[in-house]
Order: sequence, then C-alpha cells, then structure tokens
Amino acid sequence: MSVCVFLVRASLQALLLTVFLSGSALADTFNISWDNDLILGLDQGYTNGVRLSYLTSPSSDGESGSARVSRAVGEWVEAFPGVSPESQDQAVAFSLRQLMVTPADISREEPLLNDLPYAGYLALSSAVWSWDEETITGYGIHIGVVGPESGAGASQKWVHKLTGSEKPRGWDKQLGTDVVGGVQATHARKLWRSGSEGELEHELAWVGSATASSFLSSASVGGVWRMGKYLPVNFVPDYAGTSSTVGLPSALSDAGEGWSVFIGMGLEYVPYSYLKDNSGPYQFKESLLLGQAGIGATWQWQNFQTGLVIRATSGEEQSNKDSFSFGTLSLTWTY
Repeated sequence: MSVCVFLVRASLQALLLTVFLSGSALADTFNISWDNDLILGLDQGYTNGVRLSYLTSPSSDGESGSARVSRAVGEWVEAFPGVSPESQDQAVAFSLRQLMVTPADISREEPLLNDLPYAGYLALSSAVWSWDEETITGYGIHIGVVGPESGAGASQKWVHKLTGSEKPRGWDKQLGTDVVGGVQATHARKLWRSGSEGELEHELAWVGSATASSFLSSASVGGVWRMGKYLPVNFVPDYAGTSSTVGLPSALSDAGEGWSVFIGMGLEYVPYSYLKDNSGPYQFKESLLLGQAGIGATWQWQNFQTGLVIRATSGEEQSNKDSFSFGTLSLTWTY
C-alpha cells in the first residue's frame, strides 16, 4: 500500500472516528481552501495547494456531541502554555493538504538546473486550538509524503487541463519519495479593538508560530489588521493560505451575516527546507529570512463564509524571480 493511500485512509478514519464519538455533527466546522498562482495570472514557483479541514465543536457547546472530544482533548493538553479549559474554548482540527512546487518554465521536459525542481507534498495534520476573545493558541502534529505518491503531478495536470493552461512536462523528474513529519505551535494575541457589534469594527493583533519538521522548519512573527461588520471572534484570518488551520476556530459570526477586509505582514526564519537540502543537482538559492504579506476579504451569509486572499513571499527563490505570489479561495461552513 502506498504512503499516499495510507494517508488518505488515515485522514478519513480520523474524521469518521471523531464524528462517531461525537454522535452528531451539529455546529462542527468544515473548510476547503485552494491556493493557486493562476488566480494572479502567474504560473511559477509555489503553484498549487488544496486543504480539506474539519474542526470539532467548541468545548463549551453543550448541544454538540463532538464537543465531548474537544473537552477531553482540552483537559489532556491543559498543562501546555496558553491552554485554559476553565476560561477558554477548545476544539480539534483534522486537515488533509496537498502542495506543489514547479519551475518557472513548465514547458520543458528537462527542467533547468538553475531553477526550482518539481516537488509534490501530501500531508495529514491534527491540531488542538484553545481560544477566547483576546488570545488563540494551537499545538499540532503532521505526517506526509514527498514524491509521486503525493499525487501532485496528476493534480496539476488536471487543473491545467480544466483551466486550459499549459501542460506541465517535467513531473517525471520530481523530488522524492520520502516520508516527512513534525510538530508546530501557534500563539496570537489581540492588541487593540474599536467599534461595537453591528457597527464598523477595527482590530489589530499579532501572531507567532514555530514548526519543527523534516519538510520545513521555521519560526515566524507578524501582525494582522482587519475591519468589518459582525467580525467573528477569531481575530486571525488565515491569510497564509493552506499553511495552518488557525483561521477555523470561531471563524463565523453569531450574527449569521458580516464581512471583513484584512492585511497581514510578517517575517519568517527558515533554517531548514527539504526542497533546498534534497534538490540534488539543482542550483537555486533560498533566503533564511523571508518577508510575507497578505491582503484579503471575507463575506458571511448564514452558516457559510467565503474568502479571497492574495499573498506574496519575498526571497523564497533568488535565481530568476523575486517572490512567490498566489491567491487563495476558501469556503467555510458550519453544520
């Protein structure tokens, strides 16, 4: 059995186990997000990413069966910094995501060695989130595969065929196969807020995260500003696309309607990258320190929220382009 099939089955089993233990799916959160540089009319570097996510009901929800899972996990991680079952909500996220990286010229069967290699990544992750109106903290683990088993090549060919884009021809030379995994932690805190519910609201927050992984190890810090009407409790919109499920807890407003616009900026330190250390004859450079920026908007109607985010990362690859830029479309709903 391939690692790819194992990961897919494991993710489905984890989701089914959670729903079975919960007895119902009332007020649980589901999300699908897709980032692609085609949204910006580009086709290079970080080309595509898809994430499917599920979040249990908050631990304070007395009507949802999956809240029992949230409460049990919250008590288990109570000793972790930033987690307080007595004064905060907890919930557990499961996520399956696929990422792909390609060179600038995908028409060549033999990729240029001074550009990025083809690389695909498929991973299953789980995280516990603890939050209130002022802070949000998360701890997670992930396991994945790099290589043909990720299905990234087939996915990109299908997307390009669907959109009428140029066929990528170098996936036979992709990196892998390797099993990768690691742990991550995130903490965010609200710094300032103005306005009241139903009026125009403004919020400013900071967020920091760290990941220790055999795929990518990094530490980042940044700030997020947002404004809108009927803003959700979660003050950290997921402007980083598929990188985290940080935007899921309390992602929807209790008012059943609302909108927001936001800007995020930050710095990321990357001491280790699988892409850099396992690229063999490819000669490209990656910066240890990256600048990141994201701008986006969300709109909520009833139990559904849709979002569009544009993100740019500077210094990721220095040989023949200055930054990775891509857009993210997402749909979140509660049931």
